[in-house]
Amino acid sequence: MKASVSIALIIMGALLIMTPPASDYLLQRQVTQLLARYETGNVRLAGRMSSVYRFGCWGAGILMIGVGVVGSFGRKEPVADNEKD
Repeated sequence: MKASVSIALIIMGALLIMTPPASDYLLQRQVTQLLARYETGNVRLAGRMSSVYRFGCWGAGILMIGVGVVGSFGRKEPVADNEKD
């Protein structure tokens, strides 16, 4: 596997793993801004990620990172004749 593909898989996997905590943070930030603006104590939270979606993000992210790491060990690039020592 090319190094650029491995790097892309690792980066995208990390982003998928970070999606659930980032979503929770943004939801809490939005709720606190709403509470501060309208000074109300009655807020219904309907936007939380489901646990199945959260597990899917973590699983897909871990799988992508694993494929990127394992794929980077599998193949060595051939050395051109003019680059040999």
